[in-house]
Amino acid sequence: MKLRSVTLSDIRRFSRPVTLQGFGPGLNVLSAPNEDGKSTLFDALQALFFVPHRSRAKEVTALRPHAGGAPTVSAEIERDGTVFRLTKRWFSRAMAEVHEGAKLIAKGEAAEEWIAALTEAPEQGGPAGLLWVRQGLVALDQGEKREQDNAQRARRDLLASVAGEVEALTGGRRMDRALAAAEAALAELVTASGKSKAGGPLKAAEDDLATLTEQQAELSRTAQALERAIDERRRLRGELAELQDPEAQEARETRLAEARAAYDAARAHADRQHRAEEQVAVRQAQRDSAAEKSAALARARAAATEAEARLKALREEEEVQAAAALTAKQALQGAREAREAARQTFQTAQKDQAAAQQAALRARTRADRAALQKRLSEARALAKAEQDALSAARHGPDDTALERLEAAASELRVQRELHARSAPRLRLDYLPGAPEVLLDGCPLPGGEDRPLQGDTALDLPGLGTLHLSPGAVQQGDALERAREAFEAALAATQCASPEAARDAARARRKAEASLQETRAALRGVAPDGLRAIEAALAALPDDPSESADTPAAPDPEAAAAALQAAEDALTAAETKLEAARSRDEQARMSEVRALTAREAAEARLADLQATLPEDPEAAAAPLAEALQQAEDALTAARDAAAALAGEAPDLQSAEATLARAQAVLDQAAKRQRELAERQAALDTEISLRAGEGVEEELAATEEQLTRARARAERYGFERDTLLLLKETLETARSEAREHYFEPVTRELTPLLRLLWPEAELVFDEDSALPRALARDGLEEPMEVLSGGTREQIALLVRLAFARLLARGGRHAPVILDDALVYTDDARIERMFDALHRQSGDQQILVLTCRQRAFRDLGGQMLTYAPGELPEEAR
Repeated sequence: MKLRSVTLSDIRRFSRPVTLQGFGPGLNVLSAPNEDGKSTLFDALQALFFVPHRSRAKEVTALRPHAGGAPTVSAEIERDGTVFRLTKRWFSRAMAEVHEGAKLIAKGEAAEEWIAALTEAPEQGGPAGLLWVRQGLVALDQGEKREQDNAQRARRDLLASVAGEVEALTGGRRMDRALAAAEAALAELVTASGKSKAGGPLKAAEDDLATLTEQQAELSRTAQALERAIDERRRLRGELAELQDPEAQEARETRLAEARAAYDAARAHADRQHRAEEQVAVRQAQRDSAAEKSAALARARAAATEAEARLKALREEEEVQAAAALTAKQALQGAREAREAARQTFQTAQKDQAAAQQAALRARTRADRAALQKRLSEARALAKAEQDALSAARHGPDDTALERLEAAASELRVQRELHARSAPRLRLDYLPGAPEVLLDGCPLPGGEDRPLQGDTALDLPGLGTLHLSPGAVQQGDALERAREAFEAALAATQCASPEAARDAARARRKAEASLQETRAALRGVAPDGLRAIEAALAALPDDPSESADTPAAPDPEAAAAALQAAEDALTAAETKLEAARSRDEQARMSEVRALTAREAAEARLADLQATLPEDPEAAAAPLAEALQQAEDALTAARDAAAALAGEAPDLQSAEATLARAQAVLDQAAKRQRELAERQAALDTEISLRAGEGVEEELAATEEQLTRARARAERYGFERDTLLLLKETLETARSEAREHYFEPVTRELTPLLRLLWPEAELVFDEDSALPRALARDGLEEPMEVLSGGTREQIALLVRLAFARLLARGGRHAPVILDDALVYTDDARIERMFDALHRQSGDQQILVLTCRQRAFRDLGGQMLTYAPGELPEEAR
């Protein structure tokens, strides 16, 4: 089966019939931008071949345009040299028909059966799921689970049809029976995952072995525990006898008594030594107190002498600061008088300056009023001109209306020319001497083509009247629509003709330009509007009239210079005043500080004199004598403490010896109690375990364990043997089944060589899909290959399967909707070579949006064109 043409109507964006025709027997390419209907064509063909015409499934619902309608698909196909036309329509007036030329072959359900016989549906293992590649499904194992299963079924059916010798190569049913018997025997022992089967003999033997092994281990642990208990009791009895020996107990008590006596003696000597050290501290404090009293008297006498000398110096400084403060006060008064005179002069200069400024202000006001009045007159004139230009700019069509009119006029001219070219024409060539024929009552010139615009009557002298009717002209509706659009566009301009509209538009543009110029000039004269100028004019103060006796205003420059000089003089006077004030303040502060210092010195001297005795010389002698007595007492105390320290025993050693002797005695008593308790517990445990017959039961269990281990090993050997048998049978069958993929490998090898010399594909038996690419001696799993490489392998495998179908007499077109998405520019050239190689006896349809890349693909280039549905679908 090969496609010849396809017509779509009410299919998504194609609300009117469009046709794709010119399909060749080899490579065909539909290259168009996105949303130009490529995937729509793919889905429409799927619906035509595989969706019944009465179906309302989502696949058909998705084909309807937004405005609604009845999706219709008609395709011409070639089968065994005969051309057939398949037509289906869904929803409204649903129909399905098959025609051979004008002959109806089948309709309705019979047509569905006829179409279904062309190629099986993907759900039934048909090749469409393998050879028709939807956009986005570039790999062989992509799509929904249903689509993957359908493609796998198609691959398997195709391989089975071209490799019928597989049954013989694998040993036939005898191999199957042997393998089934091995699997059945193995299923009695293990599960599918290889674990021991619950309830089976292997599981029972393993459970018995585990139970007896655990029981033997428990009895062994019990026997060993009994033996350890007997050994421990023997050891405890020996240790207890040693601890309870009377001589050892007496020796421990003697050592404790001797250690306690030595500790008591050391403790008493330490107390005597501590009291001697306390006496040394007391004598030290007494000596320090006497020394401090003697030193304090000396410091007080020196401080009093120093305070008398300082008081004398401060009294002299106080007299100097008082004289300086009087001088600074007199200088401050002089500075104040000078500042006041400068202030009077400055105030007089300010009055003269104000009078000069007032006169200048009146002059500026008169000048500003004259300038504003001039601007107001200019602005009013420009405002009037703006209104006139605005009124003129509102008349006539704008650029948009004129552009619509020009476009409508152009379209009308085009439609008139098309109508004239497509309308029937009449031409009459007269014979010499023939009578003249009248056309609608007028003579018809000879040798001229005349279009027939409507029903026409020819008066044939001597014969009668010939009535001609041109029928429906294809361009009539378009011409009428173009004429209506032109008249509407002309009416929108409110002009009688296109020329008048153009003149009015030029006048309007001229008025708009004048309006822009006037507005710019008005913004320059009155940026804030006329009201702002009027408000500024009204805000100017009135110009007061000047009388003859009004005093003349001072010269502004002289007044300003006099004011500046007065201001400088005032600033200098204030600076001198501030300096004088600062000096006066400093002098007064110095005077106050000198007074305060003198009073503080007097108070300090009085305090020091109050602390001294009446006769300091007489008071110093007793203090020196008391200091000497304290030094002698301290020396005697230190000598006594040193003598005791030299004779002191080691108190810490005596305490440690006592603690160790006591601990030895206590630990011996505690250990005797612990040993007695542990011995009683061991006696009870040994008595109980000895009566259980542990050793006899252990011997019987070990005998049972030997038999259970042999039984488990026997069943394990049977399991291993069955597993080895199954593996051997499967390996033999797998080796024979390698011939299964020979047909597709044979077709695929030359295609692979175009991209990867010496490369081979390794197929998976279960999925009938490539699982690895073998090159350079290494197998690379499909999942580690790049997206572009997987895409290219998938396309080559599809082409190989298509060639297998063709060799088996089942020609089916290959349809690829953007199947080369990730392929780079270098490899895409070689993929084009592969497509051309396979298109020799195979029809291939490539749908792509990569217009530039596929421009050099070659093959038959297809495009959509306006079309008509066949008569049965109208």
